[in-house]
Amino acid sequence: MNMKTKKIEKKPWNKLIIVNAVIIALVLVIGAMFIYMPFTDKNKSMRADILRERDKNILIGKIKALNKYLKVYDKSVPKDEGVSWLLGEVSNMASKEHVEVPSIKPGNPEAYGLYTKLFVIVDVACTYNQLGRFIADIESSEKFLKVESVNIKRMDLDDKFEKDSGKFKAFDVKANIVISTIVSKG
Repeated sequence: MNMKTKKIEKKPWNKLIIVNAVIIALVLVIGAMFIYMPFTDKNKSMRADILRERDKNILIGKIKALNKYLKVYDKSVPKDEGVSWLLGEVSNMASKEHVEVPSIKPGNPEAYGLYTKLFVIVDVACTYNQLGRFIADIESSEKFLKVESVNIKRMDLDDKFEKDSGKFKAFDVKANIVISTIVSKG
């Protein structure tokens, strides 16, 4: 056996494979740079747009839900009513519960943007039960009526109380009540 070293011959097709591999690698790099990278940037931009639209839709949904609630409460807020309307409402409620109203006076209105807060100051004479029903009628009114304050005094503790007058009993009460409501200006 002859120990001759074989010389490896370079074949031309090895160079062709290397050149083709380099060209393919360049095409992939160029394709990634000019096709894939802009697509990923556009994809990120589209995701950001989608998230913004989703947030807008959520906000619109919340506004619609609040609008439904406002429509319910809107019925409870009188429109363009004056203090005379409130005086009439309170007088009607008092007569319904057979509460005597010796005095009812309007208070000073307070402006709050699109709304005005109206007050009336009512002096009443009645039993505890009548007073309780009267206040319950005010607080459960279809319109927003609120009892701001109540000062109660038993009749027999008043200097002017006549024991045998027959109109009121000793444990009946005199009360001074401040009642308010909110009305819209327009």
